[in-house]
Amino acid sequence: MTPELIARLPAVLFEIGKLVASDLDPHILLSRISELICKLIGAQACSVMLLDASRERLLAKAAYGLHTERVHTLSFAVGEGVAGWVALHGEAALIADVAEDPRFVPLTDHRTPIASMICVPLTARGQRVGVVTTTSEQPGAFTTQHLELVRFLATTIALDIENVRLHRVAVTDPLTGAYNREFLTQRLPGELEAAVANDRPLSVALIDIDEFKRINDAHGHLVGDHVLAEIARRLRTAIRGGDLLVRYGGEEFLAVLPRADAGRAWEVGERMRQRVSEAPIEVVGGPRVVMTLSVGVAQLRTSPALETAHQLTDRADSALYSAKRHGRNRVEVAP
Repeated sequence: MTPELIARLPAVLFEIGKLVASDLDPHILLSRISELICKLIGAQACSVMLLDASRERLLAKAAYGLHTERVHTLSFAVGEGVAGWVALHGEAALIADVAEDPRFVPLTDHRTPIASMICVPLTARGQRVGVVTTTSEQPGAFTTQHLELVRFLATTIALDIENVRLHRVAVTDPLTGAYNREFLTQRLPGELEAAVANDRPLSVALIDIDEFKRINDAHGHLVGDHVLAEIARRLRTAIRGGDLLVRYGGEEFLAVLPRADAGRAWEVGERMRQRVSEAPIEVVGGPRVVMTLSVGVAQLRTSPALETAHQLTDRADSALYSAKRHGRNRVEVAP
């Protein structure tokens, strides 16, 4: 390992330690770790893929440097592609030229040129839980020293990543990555108490995908699931740091918006509506569909008495119903 790499390693390990100890969203955490790995070894891109609950597929959870808007849809069956081969065999792969490696599977919608790559397994508690992959558009960009460095970092972070994943699995919806109703039941009363204790506003936005049933009826549930996952991704890009996105029902989401009065919550709702409707959702081998949202917003009432979480979400639901009744594809605020 070169002296330059050795000199940079302690700072990278320190930054990774701080990230793991933070309360960052797991997707952001893994993206930051990917960025640190890229900068350490001079890779163009880095991704982290984790095995699903069935341990049959690798799902992309975060990436840095990939020129694609659909990282979250990237997946490989165990044994498929380089990542799937590494997950199956538990062995690292160092590839100088992917064009000469039969394990490499080019992706038609992948816009980042890949000529060389490193892929190493993530192993925690004696079990493989995922892979870390770094790539470059230059052939022969990586050496065995780079491989050992990525392998060392993967070993260092694997248990922390698995602990984060297990916690996240318990409180999130597996399809959309949004928090689940159980998490909302546990978390929302505390958010209300904190808002009152700190004399800060809090609002919620109840979001319904307009005419979603027609997607399932016309194209099937697999396409419907893809559309739902993409809408959830766009919603996450529209909310603010500290906001919480919850899958509230089949095609309904709820955003908890701390420090947002009704006006600010309307702005967040409008941004979510625009992010979903501004571009068609493309399904590989399937249709291009334009979706819209209806959103109902309610700000927490503290007088004459503090309303309950149930009362707050009920008022948001009434505002949502009003948005639907007035033509859909709009945001309305509860009085």
